[in-house]
Amino acid sequence: MGLNWKNISIKKIAEQSGYGTATVDRVLNNRQGVSKKSKDEILKILTNLQKGINKEYAKNILICCESGPSYNKTLENTIDQVNSGEKYQFNLSKKLIAAKDFKVEKFIKILNHSEKFDALIIVCQENQIIDNSISQITNQGKPVITLTTDLPNSNRTCYVGCDQSSAGATAAHLIGKHLGKKNGSILMVMSMPYRCQQERELGFRKVLRLKYSNLKIQESIFTLDTSEESYKNVKKYIKENGAPLGIYNIAGGNLGVARALEELNLKEQVIFIGHELNKNSRYLLENDKMDYVISHDVELEIKVAFEKIKNNLNDFKDKNAYFSDVIIYNKYNCLNKNVF
Repeated sequence: MGLNWKNISIKKIAEQSGYGTATVDRVLNNRQGVSKKSKDEILKILTNLQKGINKEYAKNILICCESGPSYNKTLENTIDQVNSGEKYQFNLSKKLIAAKDFKVEKFIKILNHSEKFDALIIVCQENQIIDNSISQITNQGKPVITLTTDLPNSNRTCYVGCDQSSAGATAAHLIGKHLGKKNGSILMVMSMPYRCQQERELGFRKVLRLKYSNLKIQESIFTLDTSEESYKNVKKYIKENGAPLGIYNIAGGNLGVARALEELNLKEQVIFIGHELNKNSRYLLENDKMDYVISHDVELEIKVAFEKIKNNLNDFKDKNAYFSDVIIYNKYNCLNKNVF
């Protein structure tokens, strides 16, 4: 039976021991042909490297995410995938809360157990009580990274995610170019007071106002980041007010919006743009039930968040925000993406 040398590369052991990779491979897989002296030296290097990894990575991180079910699933699966690789081996505790079930007091109870953790990654809507709780945690010297949606008044360590105002502006540009000189209304679908949604809305409204004055946002409807709510509210709005020229879903629940348009025979008439590439939105793009998805590289953002946690735990103060690229997906460029 081979040795337990997971997460230590043969090349790295060879470099530090001075032996060739073939010799190291024989030792790690308990094969013959290596002297006892050489074997002992290689195993000593392996032990030292493992101690270094355990010292560097045996950190406890709390992932506290309050969002729609699709984003929660994407974050959980992606963060597990990143953490299972050779570079990162954190001890993760994940608390994933559906937006419709969010209660401030329950969220605070989770944060109040932060003494068990070395760092936190947080996704949640803005709230002063939560801001105060996060500020207390960072005052203890523990890094707190806000992911995808920021909490700028919380004294968090830094934000990692795309520029959400640019994401909203991109959606407005796509809708405006698609509709050309047509005059009419755009329906905006929103949910909770997330900073990311507020910034998307500002960017969207700004571009429509400056570039596409022929398009007006007559009304916004609110959901709970679920497909059931978005379906019910979009269908009700259209029945009472008529079809808009376009729908911009700032929140979750893209499946519900698409279902409402299909049942009302409007999917060919109404341009529909939403956020976050996942299995649901990719299905909608592939099947012409959605026109564009504005997204970002969640895997890259998690890696950056991990690096910033490492830096801050190693006394290198890293408080600079990281802005990932805004990505536009359509039916032709979404097919080979690894989504959850």
